[in-house]
Amino acid sequence: RDGIDLNAIYLPPMLIRPYVENAIKHGLLHIKKNRLLRVKFELQMQHTLVAVIEDNGIGRKRSEEMKRFRRQTHKSFATSATQKRLELLNYQKPHEIVVKYIDLFNEEGQASGTRVELTIPVKDEDTSAS
Repeated sequence: RDGIDLNAIYLPPMLIRPYVENAIKHGLLHIKKNRLLRVKFELQMQHTLVAVIEDNGIGRKRSEEMKRFRRQTHKSFATSATQKRLELLNYQKPHEIVVKYIDLFNEEGQASGTRVELTIPVKDEDTSAS
């Protein structure tokens, strides 16, 4: 829509899914009602795709506190695997995929979710032939 050829944009497999799974597992499962998970894609300046995964869960700080209480020695395989995958995808690339975590707060200053923004370079088809 809006003149964007969705078939021309390639997303590496399994790039977005781990962030969606984390939002569900670590944020939304701990609240009982009015759960919200939003996944949005926006093309910026024809060369950058921004993927936003946003939830209204308990927030990263509270989630980390709960994990520490349950299992003090557990290290998340999914988190380290996702980080290694990003390193491989970014290896020797002029423009890297960048991940930004934003803690969300309500008007009272209480944690009200997490927003993850992935900035993904989009290859320009016109310059790929050179």
